[in-house]
Amino acid sequence: MERKFKLSEHTVLTFSDKLKRVFPFLLLSAYGVFLCSYFIFEDYSEPYRFFARVVFVLGIFVFIGGIRDTWRHPAFLAMASYMTYLLLSGLWSDPLDWYRLGQKLTISIYILSFIAITYFLTQWNRSFFEHMLLLCTLVAAVAAATSIVVFYSGNSFPATRLMGIGSLTNINEFANVYGVFALLAMAFALRSPQLPLKILLLFAVGAFVCVAWFGQSRTAFTSLLIALLAFLGLMLRAKNLWYLATLAILAGIVALTLIFPDVLEQALLRGEGLRPPIWTEAWKQAISRPVVGHGFISEISIEAGEQHFNTAHNAYLQVFWQGGAIGLSLFLLLLLVAVRNAWSWGRQQEDYTVFCMFIFAACVMMTGVDTLIARPRDQWMLFWFPLALLISYQSSTSRSPLHSTHPTAARASS
Repeated sequence: MERKFKLSEHTVLTFSDKLKRVFPFLLLSAYGVFLCSYFIFEDYSEPYRFFARVVFVLGIFVFIGGIRDTWRHPAFLAMASYMTYLLLSGLWSDPLDWYRLGQKLTISIYILSFIAITYFLTQWNRSFFEHMLLLCTLVAAVAAATSIVVFYSGNSFPATRLMGIGSLTNINEFANVYGVFALLAMAFALRSPQLPLKILLLFAVGAFVCVAWFGQSRTAFTSLLIALLAFLGLMLRAKNLWYLATLAILAGIVALTLIFPDVLEQALLRGEGLRPPIWTEAWKQAISRPVVGHGFISEISIEAGEQHFNTAHNAYLQVFWQGGAIGLSLFLLLLLVAVRNAWSWGRQQEDYTVFCMFIFAACVMMTGVDTLIARPRDQWMLFWFPLALLISYQSSTSRSPLHSTHPTAARASS
């Protein structure tokens, strides 16, 4: 009996050890699927369900440790202040809906878990994490190219405005998500020593840019060009290389304009659209309660061009409407702290990927993204993903210079 007991004990220990080894790979795989969920699933609620039922459940085991190790980061503290105030502002929303406020609280916890999981994975094995990001970038590139082929196989090319495959609800959201992947692809391309992979990634960047172009997403297209030019200017030490890269990008824009003039014509014909009257009405409503706002779960209602809108079509104005001057100040503080730390990290590690992601996000949010604390849509990739990377990397115990070929280019930590 004693021998059998020892054997059973040994078996339990072996199973536990195997489980500990397998768990990080399961979490890494789930995390990667979530990043690609915008293209894998068809219904817009599926990424949220996948995160809640798979990623979050697995992440429970690393949640407390991740928060404990990252909460002192300035960006985390600024984020916590912003989230806390907006949730509190839900108490003076009209009408006060405890169910919706509970939903927002749940989403806030999910965002915190997303940061904790990102931190755990980057600390567990940085190399594996970045290989996962590379794979997700290639999957996104395939999805972008497939979207173009599938859509225009049944629609007039190129004047018809592109709509991508996946779970996002409009082309602007697709362009925003693909814009983040474009910056990752460019970072991987610059770091990779393998010429075939470098060429493949540059084609991926081209596919992401084409989604914004054929989708006539003017803000995303312009913001991506700004972010890419800034990224190349910061990453390419030799000025002549930056001039060459800039010339190549401008040549690509000219080529798109000359080859597909209908796209530019259609985008210009749309003119200013309905955003100016929407902003005007949202501003009028916001200044009626300028200090504390209308409340986080209150729904904005705007009539413009004989249409009804429930978003300000401007993230900054939306925060001002919901949280007043206090909420907007906290959000701008969060953005400022994040950009400052991303710049500091970029100078230290000679990698400005995260910094340029924030440039892209700051520009895009001028005409879109209704609220950041929401179910996983474009805002999670646009804002929470670079914030999670920033907090995770700067909270890392590894402070060595970058030697990897990946966008974060840090040594793997096991």
